[in-house]
Amino acid sequence: MKNAPPFQMKSKLIFWISLVLLITGLYFGGNQILTDDQEVNETNSTTATLSENEPVDFVSQVDESSSSGTDLIAAYGYLYGKYQTKVFSHRKFSMPTNQEIELLRLDAIALDELYYKMTLEESKKVKRVSFPYAKLEVDGKISYKKFEDLTPTERESLNC
Repeated sequence: MKNAPPFQMKSKLIFWISLVLLITGLYFGGNQILTDDQEVNETNSTTATLSENEPVDFVSQVDESSSSGTDLIAAYGYLYGKYQTKVFSHRKFSMPTNQEIELLRLDAIALDELYYKMTLEESKKVKRVSFPYAKLEVDGKISYKKFEDLTPTERESLNC
């Protein structure tokens, strides 16, 4: 007589228990993540949505009547993070178009204006925005190039 292996019944039992626990965890865990996202969306309902092809008006997104410096620092930090994400999204394998770079330049100017609205103590707490491209004009055409990719003659023409 063949005896059935003693672990066959236990392994089936363990399988079904773990499957029930997995489904339960996904249901309640996913429900918890959903409520956390809803809370974040409700608290950040005043932030504007960003579009890929439009410049962001950083200055208008900040309430200028707020007297608290921490609000200005928090708003600048949030917008600076979004700007950095846009700047470094094309870092490795592709070069953004001149239009995209021009939009980034306008965003950097708007962030710089916001930076100058801060007091000296507030500005020491944040990093100032930097634009990573040089604007070159060759034969009447404007093009942009990363500073690390500039040739020595282009550096001389820009005095850097």
